[in-house]
Parts: sequence; C-alpha cells; structure tokens
Amino acid sequence: LTILIDPLSREQLRRSLPNTLSLLDELGFVEFERYTVVGNNSGPNQSALYSGLPLLGGRDGISGSSSHGRSSRWLWDRFREEGYATLKGEDICIANSNMVQSMAPNTTHGEQLYRMFCFDFDRPNCLGGRMAAEHLVGYAEQFMRAYGNEDDDAADDVLGGRTPWAAFLSFVDSHEDTSTLVSYLDPLLLAFIQRVPLAETVVVFLADHGLHYG
Repeated sequence: LTILIDPLSREQLRRSLPNTLSLLDELGFVEFERYTVVGNNSGPNQSALYSGLPLLGGRDGISGSSSHGRSSRWLWDRFREEGYATLKGEDICIANSNMVQSMAPNTTHGEQLYRMFCFDFDRPNCLGGRMAAEHLVGYAEQFMRAYGNEDDDAADDVLGGRTPWAAFLSFVDSHEDTSTLVSYLDPLLLAFIQRVPLAETVVVFLADHGLHYG
C-alpha cells in the first residue's frame, strides 16, 4: 500500500498531520532520511517511484517504456503479472492531469473513480458533501475488504479464495496556496491506517516532492 501526498514537505507533515505522524511513530514506521526528489515536480518523481527509472523527456514524457532509457514496467503491472489485484486512485479529476493520463495505469480497480471526481472539477476538495479524499479512502477500504478478508466466505466464493492486493493512493489536497487544506486529511488518514491489516501489509507513506511554489 502506498499513500502519496502531492506535495508535502517533512516540516509541513509535522505541522499538518501531527496525529498521523504520531501513529506512524507508534507503529514503528521507519523514516528514510536524506531521500530527496529526482525532479522539480510530480512527473519525474512519480515516474521514478513507480518504475524505478528516471524520465528522459521530462514531465510530458511519461508514456511507459518509451520514456526511459531501457524497457520498464510500472509497479502495478508487475504486481498484476504476479496475480495481485491492483488499485490506482487519485482524489482529483485525472482528465486534467497529463501526468496520470500518460501513465495510463492498467489496474484491476481505480478507473471507476475517474468520472466521479471529474463530475465537477471546479469544486473545492469535496464531492456530494464529503471530502474527495473520503471517497478515495472508502473505495480503498472496500478494495481491501474484498480481497483481503480471510473470514469472508462470500468474498472467497466470488474470488476463489484470498487474492493478494496492491493499492497506490494519491492525495492532492495540499496542492493549493494556503497550505492548510491538507490538515483535514489528518483524522481521515489516522483512521484509515488503523484499519489497514498491518500484520500482512507493507505500507509506504510518502510525498512526491515538497513545496515548489508559494
């Protein structure tokens, strides 16, 4: 499970998500210090994260293996080939994101969310009276329950037994000028992480870069 916030610096993490950070410390999460970006915006950094290779053509060059120096596949492709159910989700309308469109994530789930978040792109970060991030977290929790609940006989009947899963979630709530909106994620992420089956899940909590304007 990757939980990516775009963008978020370490200091902003401490200011805006104190309860989430305390939980990560309590759970024994390991902090990787002095790891930094490979580019000045989301394109190069997310491409390197999800493929292990840097872009050759800059932000607009994300298009799979042709964007890199040698043949590559996205992480969700590798998981899918190993039999995992996969989810790639953003809490924003990706029709306005050339980066995500260029990645063209071929995952088991996630595409179903795209049109919903594009219903009214000029909205604030809410949809139908709920934060967009709440919709994404709720969808991710349904995904985890469907594929990971060993006690759910109905899921076993439908899925033929437990299916390993990999989810890639991106939150863009700090991509705004006040740097305060991201704080609304704190109680949401706190509750979400506590509901993740941590005993059998690798969780990576990160940002693709810190502030680059403001």
